[in-house]
Amino acid sequence: MAEQIKNLSWFPGHMKKAANELASTLSRVDLVIEVGDARAPYSSLNSYLDKMIQGKKKIIVYSKKDLADPQKTKLAVEAFKEEGIPAFVLDFKNREDISNLLHFLGGIKSTKALKYERYGLATPPLRAMVIGIPNVGKSTLINSLVGKKKASVANKPGETKVQTLIKVSEKLELYDTPGILQPNYDDKNALRRLAWLGSLNDQAIPIQDIMLSLTDFLLKNYKESLYSYYKIPSDKELNKETFLYAVAEERKYLLSGGDFDLNRAGEAFLKEFRAGQIVKCVVDDVKA
Repeated sequence: MAEQIKNLSWFPGHMKKAANELASTLSRVDLVIEVGDARAPYSSLNSYLDKMIQGKKKIIVYSKKDLADPQKTKLAVEAFKEEGIPAFVLDFKNREDISNLLHFLGGIKSTKALKYERYGLATPPLRAMVIGIPNVGKSTLINSLVGKKKASVANKPGETKVQTLIKVSEKLELYDTPGILQPNYDDKNALRRLAWLGSLNDQAIPIQDIMLSLTDFLLKNYKESLYSYYKIPSDKELNKETFLYAVAEERKYLLSGGDFDLNRAGEAFLKEFRAGQIVKCVVDDVKA
């Protein structure tokens, strides 16, 4: 399985083009907002982009607070704050969360703004670039900050195709950018975890690998929640190869010949996990 992942391409040509465009725009921004998925506080960040933005002030904003384990996300956020990087875990549809972020952004003064203030001139708006891997909610965040739909949103990776400058207010402008993965992942398990969450196109890694590895992770880390959600008796021993049979049996997913429909069970399992219906979890190894 690891060899299959090693030989697959998840960094298509349009991502390379988007990365080049991002690099050329950096000189025009005061701040970088990296959006990550709270369920993968490390794997969903992009060290490739981090190298590009060196020298720029950066904050981290995690999406999908409602789907993540709050205790583990809190540990990750505190670790970043100790490094001097402000980090927030938000529900992008929660007005209080968005208001708090707007208040924080309103307190940031660019070098240019400070210079204008010294001369008693009207300060230019803070211009920030919103970056991140696919399907973490960059466009949803921008729309929430603006208060109406300005950026294209879809629950699949790769919806945003080009950079767009969006005016939030007289004091804030945002560049919406396409999702960009790292061209190389030394830790192939990080790539697999992103596949579990839907940040990779489902054709990038064999779907069987995604389902088996996710099942194995949940059985080891969230077994009680997994059994409870699918109404599996607690004394029934399952492993990653037999789990989908239990789901198909409980849901009565049957083929015309009477065999269990494992494809249907697997599709339902993946969809329900990604929607946070099975368990609020963090897939990265987060320690105190």
